Amino acid sequence: MPAPRDTLYYDGACGLCRRSVRLLRALDWLGRLDAADATVLGDADLPVPRDRVMEGLPMRTRDGRVLVGFPAIRRALRQTPVGFLPALVMHAPGVSHAGRAVYARIAAGRARDAACPAPGAALSPGASSRRSR
Repeated sequence: MPAPRDTLYYDGACGLCRRSVRLLRALDWLGRLDAADATVLGDADLPVPRDRVMEGLPMRTRDGRVLVGFPAIRRALRQTPVGFLPALVMHAPGVSHAGRAVYARIAAGRARDAACPAPGAALSPGASSRRSR
């Protein structure tokens, strides 16, 4: 049975991830999105391997598909009244390709300090390290 909402799995120890989810929740007037902090979930509860969660925001859609990174953000925006039109533009030829490249560059080029592991580094459930992405 499909889930009633799309669910975003975010890195709760990441400032950028938390802000992104907070913004999406603020835009989600119709209650179409759920968000789950991946750092407190077990590996079996995640839609993709944990290292993939740390590379980009994954989403499990109501129909069971899994999207990661730019496609997940685009779909999340499409679920909101304010983000619907920008999300449609993000499907335009060339925009989608550029959006994926920009998303990947931002994810790879985040400012890090000693307390912020690189993307792809495994973060165990319940870990309390702070990240600034």
